Amino acid sequence: MSRDSGRPGGTYLAGWLFADLLLVIVLVVLGSEVPAAAPDPHPSPTATDTATGAPDPSHSASPSPTPSDTARPGGIDPVTVSVGVRLDPDALIAGRPSETAELTRQVNEGIKRYEGRAAAFVMVFGTVRSGGSVDTGRSDAYATAVARQLPQAAPRFFPPYSEKIIRGYHDSGQAIPSGTARIELFFLLS
Repeated sequence: MSRDSGRPGGTYLAGWLFADLLLVIVLVVLGSEVPAAAPDPHPSPTATDTATGAPDPSHSASPSPTPSDTARPGGIDPVTVSVGVRLDPDALIAGRPSETAELTRQVNEGIKRYEGRAAAFVMVFGTVRSGGSVDTGRSDAYATAVARQLPQAAPRFFPPYSEKIIRGYHDSGQAIPSGTARIELFFLLS
């Protein structure tokens, strides 16, 4: 009786396992490659000896680093900062000037410690309760009202209003009091 059950042997499977692992390693190495720096489109002129036309080593300038050599990669800092405000949601949604002024005061007080920086992306989470539970529709409207006012409250800090970069959402956390808006700030990497 033969011991061959029609299944591949251990050596055969080990070869396929080795090939799969090699493929994974190649993909990891290729994915972690750093792209080469682009050549300088405006190279500095090289001093030449007028008699021979050859480069003159006594007048060679040392290259200064370009901004791309010293700059960190761009992007949004993954560490966020929160600023909280407490307002009358219905008054702000209605556009009452006293509530808008209070929002401006609270926002400017909250961002004072980030002087010199500017927000790149902003998420506003609003909470409005009705009968003890969160009213998601009014919470969204409240957060959107806060988001729309932020560029007027601090124009040098917040980008111009656009739903792509300043956006309102409801927050249904149980411990959050009604009328609270949490402004989540994302900064550019510096």
